[in-house]
Amino acid sequence: MRISRFSLAIAFLAILFSILAVRLTYLQIIKGKEYKTLSEKNFFRLITINPPRGKIFDRNGILLAYDVPYYELYAVPYMAIDKKQSIDRQRKEAKKLLNSLEKYLKIKIKSKNQKIERLIVRSGGKVVLKTKLTEDQLKKFYTYSHIFKGVFVETVPRRKYTKYAKYLAHILGYVGYPSKEDLQDNPKLRTDMLIGKMGVEKIYNDKLLGSYGFKAVIVDAAGRIRKVLWEKPPKEGNDIYLTIDARLQRKVYEIFKNSREKSGSVIIVNPKTYEILTLLSFPTFDIQRFSDGLSKKEWKELVQNKYKPLFNKALKGIYPPGSIYKIVVSVSALEEGVITPYQKIYSGGVFSIGKWEYRNWNLAGCGNINVMQALEQSCDTFYYQVGLKLGVNKIVEWTYNFGIGEKLNPKIETRKSRVPSPDWKKRVLGEPWFHGDTVNLSIGQGYLGITPFDATKIVVPIANGGKVLKPQILKAIYDKDTHKFIETKPEVIRTLDIKKENLRAVKKGMYLVVYGRRGTAKILAEAPFKNAGKTGTAQVYRKPKKGEKITKWELQNHAWFVDMFPYKNPKFVIATFVEHGKGGSKTAAPITLNIIKAIKKLGLLS
Repeated sequence: MRISRFSLAIAFLAILFSILAVRLTYLQIIKGKEYKTLSEKNFFRLITINPPRGKIFDRNGILLAYDVPYYELYAVPYMAIDKKQSIDRQRKEAKKLLNSLEKYLKIKIKSKNQKIERLIVRSGGKVVLKTKLTEDQLKKFYTYSHIFKGVFVETVPRRKYTKYAKYLAHILGYVGYPSKEDLQDNPKLRTDMLIGKMGVEKIYNDKLLGSYGFKAVIVDAAGRIRKVLWEKPPKEGNDIYLTIDARLQRKVYEIFKNSREKSGSVIIVNPKTYEILTLLSFPTFDIQRFSDGLSKKEWKELVQNKYKPLFNKALKGIYPPGSIYKIVVSVSALEEGVITPYQKIYSGGVFSIGKWEYRNWNLAGCGNINVMQALEQSCDTFYYQVGLKLGVNKIVEWTYNFGIGEKLNPKIETRKSRVPSPDWKKRVLGEPWFHGDTVNLSIGQGYLGITPFDATKIVVPIANGGKVLKPQILKAIYDKDTHKFIETKPEVIRTLDIKKENLRAVKKGMYLVVYGRRGTAKILAEAPFKNAGKTGTAQVYRKPKKGEKITKWELQNHAWFVDMFPYKNPKFVIATFVEHGKGGSKTAAPITLNIIKAIKKLGLLS
């Protein structure tokens, strides 16, 4: 009897379905409980891998900041805690977990109660329990990991600052975890990602920040990775090169420290490009400790230090400029035709307006002098007269022309200088402007207040022939995608159309400050390069009695010195500010001299 093909096919399908049915019954009924338990003990996790930040170098390629890996202990709330329990039971379970970690790993978990509450409140994400695990603690974790449900170790980047960075704290800034405001401003950030919080780290955070990596894994309840499904590595951020010369910055720091002055600032720039070569705010602080996390004691010491090491005096401090401001008034008066370069004005020891007397710093007076001699001697009574003829509005106009009171580069400049005017005084103080206010403004006193950085704005246009440039601290970016350097080009904001004869007169006056018979900074004649500058002594406290001695540091006058060199073709402009330094000739000028000598020794002009 022959069997048809159709009948064979039917029989084959019947046998196949029977086998499938038996197998399904076996899996669902006999092995079902086992597989259910196994599936509940395995979890799919998408691990986010934080990217390393880009490196920071100085202009010569000296490494300043980079990332190193370290181990971080964290818990995933929904895996570590049974969320079906009551809040009280969850709290007890979380406390037990953290106590066990401390016991077995020999670690101390800071802010334990806060972390317990985070484990209860959150479901997803992660709660960081301990950073910077040692190798020994890591070994202990893997030895006892089977008893720590939902706890993991991850390799994360840590910011490391080199030995040169200790002199650059206010420039580099530091990194930290995002605040609520940071997270709101940038939804792409994660709570455990380090971002720039101050300085260059913050200004160029978008350049230094890399891209997250991801890893999809299957883990068991003990946190062990059973299988890696796929992985996308993180992308490191771009490297940046600063205009800063780290060797010079270190030298400037050492010179200021050795001067034994308590507080101040030094800025050195290239007047042809306005590249910032040095920006020191003294005293400074340890950015590595700041980045890693300070103890309460360390934080208290920094905050209570009367010399304010955390405060960036160079960019945020507002101080009366004193006589360095006479450079601006000189240019203003010459350009507005109030005086000519060789016009002489009698300048005695005292200048009177009605019953009010305004004294010269040297009561012997200056005699018949021109603007060059007035700069040389820093003659107050000359500028009282010139300032009144010029008028407050023209003085203010030219002050803004130089860029003072304006953020020429808002990324770098965090505060504007205070430039007073009749409108300002009426608005802020509710008082009218008097001739005496103009007199005080003419010598850089009164309500005028500038940042030490703005002191460079006074000299840069004199040194480069009238160009007001955009200050730069970024030399170049190394783009990791294109493998190319993107350089920052000099940018002219405006040009002051100063007549050549007027510019020569002001430069000659600054030259006489150093080399003139009655110059106020003769010590600079010892410098290895021909230079020109201007001293400034800004009054802080008016003596109630003639001849009274001031002993308190806080009441001493501020000291300034601005300088440019080499004289015929300036490549450096220096602004030195000594807070409560008594006098420009006494403290600021000697510091500047030592800096010029250091520049010679470093070979920066060759």
